[in-house]
Amino acid sequence: MSDIEAMFHQVRVRSDDCDALRSLWWQKGDLYSRPHEYKMRIHLFGGVSSPSCASFALQKTAKDNRAEFSPEAINTVKRDFYVDDCLKSVGSEHGAICLVKELTSRLSKGGFRLTKWLSNSHKVIESIPESERAKSVKDLNFDQTLIERALRVKWHVASDTFRFSRQTDHLPEEGNSP
Repeated sequence: MSDIEAMFHQVRVRSDDCDALRSLWWQKGDLYSRPHEYKMRIHLFGGVSSPSCASFALQKTAKDNRAEFSPEAINTVKRDFYVDDCLKSVGSEHGAICLVKELTSRLSKGGFRLTKWLSNSHKVIESIPESERAKSVKDLNFDQTLIERALRVKWHVASDTFRFSRQTDHLPEEGNSP
């Protein structure tokens, strides 16, 4: 599991399109003064188009550099990213270590920095520089109950199991229909 650091900010907006991301700012909140005009040159967090634009750029990075990517890495970029989160299951520690190194190296060509790496394997975690690991595994203490959340799913790292939470307070009581 990994995260692309500040993904939206890594993707530039074409100069022709900057007007679509224009905003006005009044110094000290004084609406009677002349506003300053700003145009975003990168995609911003919260922008409706940002996830699709950033995902397109990620896919394009893999496509443009496909000669340098293994089929496994290309497939990972295509199928195992949800916007900035990489969620991948690999059959062996060696395969995971190789994939981590390849994705980190190749995606950096597009300006994407993979960080917050997490694995249920000590060996895989040890292969990742400490600065790039998830905070929860920086000290490699797998004895504690480690739960990571991704896409509303709870991953119990040590047991490598998934758990789901559900809320039932909005459901009608038995026998009462809405």
